[in-house]
Amino acid sequence: MQKETLFEKLSIKKEFQLSEKAFLREEYRDRLKQISPERRYHAKETLLSILKPKLEPFQKILSFASLKDEIDLSKLNQYLVEEKKLHLPHQTHIDFDCILVPGLAFDLRGYRLGRGGGFYDKLLAKYPHARTMGLMFLEQIHLSNLPIEPHDIPVQELCPF
Repeated sequence: MQKETLFEKLSIKKEFQLSEKAFLREEYRDRLKQISPERRYHAKETLLSILKPKLEPFQKILSFASLKDEIDLSKLNQYLVEEKKLHLPHQTHIDFDCILVPGLAFDLRGYRLGRGGGFYDKLLAKYPHARTMGLMFLEQIHLSNLPIEPHDIPVQELCPF
């Protein structure tokens, strides 16, 4: 019987994490599909009134254009445009002081499960001083710890709706 090398053990662990993340991504995509139009509308309507005071101290806010299954930020983004505070991810030459972060799921520590491209992990690493807020439906809160990797950066505040 041959012993596994440390490399083999790490490789197996990484493969397990990746398959666990793939499973969780599928689970949360399904959860998002099940959110009713009424529930989505309510979240969209309450989001601005709750986030407006939290965002007041910030001048350069990086937001995102919501995908169809994500919480709708159109009213919030319109408000940020009117206040001349809105910036989008392609404007990476700006020194953001607040970053609004999407995700498929968030755990209570602030770690997120993204869509698998690593875009926000790289972005958050560039702006360690910025306040980070994860925006999601309540249904996207993962009560146990999500699998994480060394490059993962948690958001500082969870904002579920």
